[in-house]
Amino acid sequence: MIKVENVVIGGGPGGYVAGIRLAQLGREVLVVEKKRLGGVCLNEGCIPTKALLSATDTIENIEKFKKAGIDVSYKVDVDRLRVWKDSVVDRLVKGVEFLFRANGVGYLKARAEFVRPGVLMTDTGEEIHYRNAIIATGSRPAEIPGFSFGDGIISSSEALDIREVPDRILIIGGGVIGLEMATIYSRLGSKVYVVELMDQILPGIDPDLVKVVEKNLRQRGVEIYTSSKAEGKSGRGPYAVRISPGGKLIEVDRILLSVGRKPNSDGIGLENLGELTDERGFVKTDGSMRTGVDGIYAIGDVRGMPMLAHKAHREGIIAAESIAGEGVEFENRVIPAVVYTSPEVATVGLSEAEARSKGLKVKVGRFPLAANGRAIGMMDYDGFVKIIVDGDTDAIVGAGIVAPHAGELIGELALAMELEATAFDVGFTIHPHPTISEAIMEAAEFVHGRAIHIVNKRI
Repeated sequence: MIKVENVVIGGGPGGYVAGIRLAQLGREVLVVEKKRLGGVCLNEGCIPTKALLSATDTIENIEKFKKAGIDVSYKVDVDRLRVWKDSVVDRLVKGVEFLFRANGVGYLKARAEFVRPGVLMTDTGEEIHYRNAIIATGSRPAEIPGFSFGDGIISSSEALDIREVPDRILIIGGGVIGLEMATIYSRLGSKVYVVELMDQILPGIDPDLVKVVEKNLRQRGVEIYTSSKAEGKSGRGPYAVRISPGGKLIEVDRILLSVGRKPNSDGIGLENLGELTDERGFVKTDGSMRTGVDGIYAIGDVRGMPMLAHKAHREGIIAAESIAGEGVEFENRVIPAVVYTSPEVATVGLSEAEARSKGLKVKVGRFPLAANGRAIGMMDYDGFVKIIVDGDTDAIVGAGIVAPHAGELIGELALAMELEATAFDVGFTIHPHPTISEAIMEAAEFVHGRAIHIVNKRI
């Protein structure tokens, strides 16, 4: 039997952060994780995906800079690529393990299940008695009728464990994960098909931003079917799949199912604690991450949307500080999001359509990368910065960037919104030249008709 003041179930980006923060606050804590520390994000998601995107970006640049007189021949060694990707993951996992040791965080590699309030049982035979528990069990890929994992149908986890590059791959689901995988595999030489049920890829993101990504993917030979669904898989490799409406029959070597994720709230004994979940399986909490049961907290994907590692990170800190009696709540105004396609798409706050639907007097600042010297020199200028402003107050209420390194750039606008900066404030701030970040300054200046490097037209 193990007695511990605090236990965290799950060692992903929310769970391991909660464990470290509790230890920093002088609290006893044990993190129970059935696989490796870092969770899906570090081991099978965010990190390996971005590593492969970075590596394959080299391929795209080689093709691009032929125009500049640089001719390079290359060969992709899939085994070495996979080993390198795994080394990136291993290094970061070891970093988390080091932080656990340095901060005195307990770690048990096991699967835990609630058997009654105050008691967990692990699959390795330990009975854990706790005062407070943080549920950080994350999420897993969802399935759809007619397409279940196995028999040639893979999830993003298997897609990242590249053993060979398929000649043809069908990606069912044109959301964030699906399009990042489409980017990787199209660069590696696969013929890629993307089928999305909604009327645009990247549903929910400003269509202006999405058009640039869709154009780039189509130029790389990716076939995209929106308002469509895949039906009637047959064969055992190659697989025949019919796309409806239209009835087009395609043959592929692999099928990647990427239709969203569902919370890992089942199978962990929550029913032995009470009614903790909503109708979709998400654990309900207040702003301090407390559930309706004393001493039980929940963070990350299992708590609800958006399913983002950086949101889980913040929630882990809040849960830990709540347990320590600091009276904190989730008070961040905005949560930025990034899609690591080519070019990247990053958003924060409201889209233009959302702002208008709220009845705001909307002003839009927009600056194209085609007028940005740094982007032109990079041969990567098919994008723009878009800032959404409340015309009555000049407050920035949202932003979208489609550009190289958009994920790095969006942080400036997230900070501006957290600090309630105005469009004037951002435009007034001197940005270094030549940089893509200047496009943010000029988009903000455009709101007031002051942008220098484009003709100002009120939007």
